[in-house]
Amino acid sequence: MKHDVKFNRVGVYPGFSNEEYHTGPGVSKSSLDVVDKSPAHFKQSRLAGYKKSTPAQKRGTMFHTIVLEPETFWDCYAKPFEEPAGALKTADDIKSRLKELGLPTNGTKPVLTDRLREADPDVIFLDEAKAAYADAVGKKEIITEEELATVEAMRDAVMAHPRAGKLFAPKSGVAELSCYWKDQETGVLCRCRPDWWRFDGKIVDLKSAADASPEGFEASMAKWSYYKQDPFYLDGASEAVKQGPDHGMPAPTAFIFVACEPEAPHAVGVYVLGQEEREIGRRHYRKSLETYAECEAKDEWPAYSDRIEPIGLPGWFLRKEAYENEGE
Repeated sequence: MKHDVKFNRVGVYPGFSNEEYHTGPGVSKSSLDVVDKSPAHFKQSRLAGYKKSTPAQKRGTMFHTIVLEPETFWDCYAKPFEEPAGALKTADDIKSRLKELGLPTNGTKPVLTDRLREADPDVIFLDEAKAAYADAVGKKEIITEEELATVEAMRDAVMAHPRAGKLFAPKSGVAELSCYWKDQETGVLCRCRPDWWRFDGKIVDLKSAADASPEGFEASMAKWSYYKQDPFYLDGASEAVKQGPDHGMPAPTAFIFVACEPEAPHAVGVYVLGQEEREIGRRHYRKSLETYAECEAKDEWPAYSDRIEPIGLPGWFLRKEAYENEGE
């Protein structure tokens, strides 16, 4: 679990791909979230390596790209596959065409395909057309019409918002800079990757949120530990600025969340964390970082308690029980 000793680069750097950043050295805020579950889970996550994104994560990445780096969007993604007119999809489609040509319709699908291709070299098979398109686009990820429409609508909603649109104004900042710093108290190499670092010092974080209302996003702040992200990024980016070579970016002055709902009408909320909540987040991430540093120093990665512990029932269950039996 030791960091790569050859990596001693602290500072702020452009040009790292998403995968390079996430598979590289350094402890991130999301890493500390896993440490909070248990150090053993963190170790397993490192052994498992970089995982393929879920559909929600894929949409989030597309959303980030189309808002923050629109000039690179079609370098990363390929337009949806368009089915050629008259393409044959199934074995029954092939048999029907063979029958029209007066040819036998017996045999497996590959046999039927070869027979029809010999009789009609211009025939188009849907599976082959899809495979040819995939070869043509190479490493680009093919997206669907629905996915494209969703992220385009989300982008339009963000840019139409009177505050969010100005925060993401073109040429007002830099997207996806990778920050590395040595934590002064633990000596641990840490990292963060601000979505949008403005030239006035504001760091703006773009979220896809099922509920972007104040109440809904407050719940997300707790569920996904966004309250720790704010101080971790502010503290970390400040250290990266101080510790690394000159890179032209100012020290961060504020952290702003921009949340957009993936469902129409794609409502947008813009939020800043209160100072009391920021201090809670700082205290929590520092505790997680100290736990990580201790585990790394000892090369011991425990899971849950090694003792027999008392256990009860969740608070919501006890409240329900009390309510249902009130007055008895």
